[in-house]
Amino acid sequence: MMARGQSLSLGANFGAELAPNGQRWRDVFGGAANPGALMLTGLKRVDGVAVANVANPLLNGYDTSVQASGAGPMLVQTSIPEGAVLACGLLREGLAPQGIAFQFHDAGGQSIENLDDDGASGTSGLLAPWQNGEWWLTEAARVFAAQGSAVRVPRLFLNQGEADVARPRGWWLAAARSTLADWHDQIQRLTGQAAAPKLFLQQTGGYMHGADSNLHDCKLDQLDLVREQGGVLIGPLYPYKIDNADGKGVHKLWSEYVRAYEVGVWAAAEDAAGRAWNLLPGTPVREGDRITIPVSVRGDESLTTVGGLYAGYGGDPANLGLEAIGGGAITAASVSGGEIIVDVAGTVTGLRYAMQRSATDYRTLTDASGCGYGAHRGLIRSTLTRSVTWGGQVFVLERWLPSFEVALA
Repeated sequence: MMARGQSLSLGANFGAELAPNGQRWRDVFGGAANPGALMLTGLKRVDGVAVANVANPLLNGYDTSVQASGAGPMLVQTSIPEGAVLACGLLREGLAPQGIAFQFHDAGGQSIENLDDDGASGTSGLLAPWQNGEWWLTEAARVFAAQGSAVRVPRLFLNQGEADVARPRGWWLAAARSTLADWHDQIQRLTGQAAAPKLFLQQTGGYMHGADSNLHDCKLDQLDLVREQGGVLIGPLYPYKIDNADGKGVHKLWSEYVRAYEVGVWAAAEDAAGRAWNLLPGTPVREGDRITIPVSVRGDESLTTVGGLYAGYGGDPANLGLEAIGGGAITAASVSGGEIIVDVAGTVTGLRYAMQRSATDYRTLTDASGCGYGAHRGLIRSTLTRSVTWGGQVFVLERWLPSFEVALA
């Protein structure tokens, strides 16, 4: 199970909160609750501390003089990483019939260039994430070979970008290409797997800090990467509520992490069944002052809008979250079937969606629990939904339109 990224991939700490069925959330996803979800046992960090849960070793790194003693049930003690939820969900969907093993290799706040094998890029000399992956995969191949099994990595889930939101357009795409190539080489070298794993990507969500001096152009690079790599865009992170207890305005409410991660499971299941998943804008058509943007909806869905999502949290964005680029303005916006229909006035050279730059600091617009939404806001999603249950709690999954930008002829 390869699920890489920064803190949004590391996930939330559920603390002492119990699931509706009375279980601790860590026991819902870890331990004996999900037979077949495994982690390597016996590993240690360089500081001598045992790696006793799937949210380690972070930047401490592994003590590579200590080999794994075997494999056992995946244990969750602190954060519940994306990979842990994905592993449990893939087992449920029958997509890991021989079992699935996971360990979180990365750490919070890491740029995409800190995750490759080049110590000269990113933070000088920082190779811990790369070395974590190297040692874990080496040991996984050895442990499972001794049991008569080969290690395969069919999918690669990536949830990273918040550390790179100030980068110029194209920077993240180039860095991600390089990092993915390094990971593919690593997997082939250590497992003998010739085929590159399929990319499943979460689109960066943006912060509650409305006055950022950038538009988070890595979001656009992420769309380019998915198209270029033939990958799967799981969906955007902007619709998920943020728990601002840490004042950073980016980390999600624990239940929202589960929803976002489960959409990744849903995407993987649909892809494995040969059904299309990507919900992406196509080339816009302009006829006078009316612009039509086709969206790659499936035959069993259409576009819909969700008004009132941000009520009490600073309000819904104008025009469904669409904004005009260049001169002029949007006079109306709606959806119909698989199309977005936008009426404009004046010289509009492009449109963008869910990429607002606002003077508002949305960290000040939270509810009694300290939760709210980011500055990037949109109201368009698909009619296709799904529900899954963990610990007696129902999580409703939705397909939201990603943040995007299109130029007009």
